[in-house]
Amino acid sequence: MRITTNQKHEIASATLVKLDALANRRQVWQSDFYDKSNKGLYALLSECLGMYYEIKGSPAEKVVLEGIKANLESRGIKVQTSTPVLTLIVKYVFNAERRRASAYSRALRVAAKEAISVGNFADWVTKVGGVEEVASTKGITDETIKKRSQLDNKVAEVKQLLVSQLQHPLALVPKTALAHPADSAEYTLLIGKMLASGQTQVLSVVPGSSGAMIEQAIRKIAQELINKVEENIKAQAEIAAQAAVTEAANQAFFKEMA
Repeated sequence: MRITTNQKHEIASATLVKLDALANRRQVWQSDFYDKSNKGLYALLSECLGMYYEIKGSPAEKVVLEGIKANLESRGIKVQTSTPVLTLIVKYVFNAERRRASAYSRALRVAAKEAISVGNFADWVTKVGGVEEVASTKGITDETIKKRSQLDNKVAEVKQLLVSQLQHPLALVPKTALAHPADSAEYTLLIGKMLASGQTQVLSVVPGSSGAMIEQAIRKIAQELINKVEENIKAQAEIAAQAAVTEAANQAFFKEMA
């Protein structure tokens, strides 16, 4: 549907109002010393993604982007003609230094490429391993999908193992004044030092262990279990291959002797 120039400018003005509101929320989040759980950051980034979906390909896209660029330039933020839409949105909302803005916009580009919905963005970033992890990828592949599925299944398995392990804990750490039940999620984290013997000295409870921190730790355990299985399969394959070579060599030897 064709729209008039005036309508395009009205859409651009309304879009800038939304971006201003998002930027104000970012200031509140930032003044709160960056939410430890990243919940606030992921919420802001998901709305940036929503703004991208709203702007990209719309009849008023050109006028909207001109308005964003003009606003950024008035704030002393450099932009170029070729600056991607997501980078413009991130700069507008976060007013961030170059490295962080680049990481945010790269992560959002991957999300847009994979058609991640606004509502699923936070869970998706968490599962991948965080913004930096997403930013370092180029996009999803069949192999990536397969590995994520394996990891998700193993995470569920680890969670069940942890529940069963409650009856037989590795150790019971004394109560500490550093942490309180309200500081942590269902589980908490400990910090320790590995000894040459392979044993671990548990040194302290980690205060304020958030749900995201616990989830990341569980995913680390799950990934290590997957790695161990793959190493075992590889070792067994190498043994089988060596046995096949030896068998072939023996057969050739006896055939020659005959």
